[in-house]
Amino acid sequence: MSRQRPRIVTGGDERPKWIRWLIVGGSVVLLLAAGYAVYSFTTGELSERYAAATGDRERLLALRRDLAERLRAEQGKSEELRERLAYLEKSQQIDREACQQLRQSLRDLQSRLVDAQEQLAFYRGIVTPEDESSGVRVHDLIFRQRGQQLRYEMVLVQGRNQSDRVRGRFSLQIEGVRDGEAETLQASNAEGETDMLFSYRHFQEFTGSMTMPDGFSPRQVRVRLRREGGDEPVDTSYEWQRVVAETEG
Repeated sequence: MSRQRPRIVTGGDERPKWIRWLIVGGSVVLLLAAGYAVYSFTTGELSERYAAATGDRERLLALRRDLAERLRAEQGKSEELRERLAYLEKSQQIDREACQQLRQSLRDLQSRLVDAQEQLAFYRGIVTPEDESSGVRVHDLIFRQRGQQLRYEMVLVQGRNQSDRVRGRFSLQIEGVRDGEAETLQASNAEGETDMLFSYRHFQEFTGSMTMPDGFSPRQVRVRLRREGGDEPVDTSYEWQRVVAETEG
């Protein structure tokens, strides 16, 4: 006798198939609706954010352009101010130099005026001397000393009542002491002559140079004038301190 295997019997789904399809379709629709809603919300949010970002970008670009224009304008003003400052500094320098030149010119003119006044007084003394005696004489004599070097300047005149040209010779000596003994220095002209010629109507100027030896101490200066025509020589002596003017150098 054969045995039968036992069977397990389950309860079947008693719902109709269309209901199952309806549930599945509704689930799909709900999923699609939810996805669309999420997509729409996300797209709207992104659009708003993009629009806001675009607006911010445009505002930033406009601000950048404005700042760039202001910077160019300020740079232009700065360059203009630098050029103006350089012009003013140059003008001020020119003004200072002009003022210095003007002051120097004024000092030169004042110095020339003093020299001219001194020369005028000097020549007035020649033309209208206090001593109206006739004959040749020394009007002025000065030695300018620089170390051992001497330069003399001498002016010879004759009385204002004399109109004829006077001629003759003169000698110039410096008397002093050297090593305890008397010594005399003799002035000479370019040719080495100690007897030098003069020839003038009213006055004549003479200049020359001498070198004092080491250890020589001047005491006085003697000038001898010998006029042509047999007159006696005229000797004039000066103390050294009265006729010397030391200069630097």
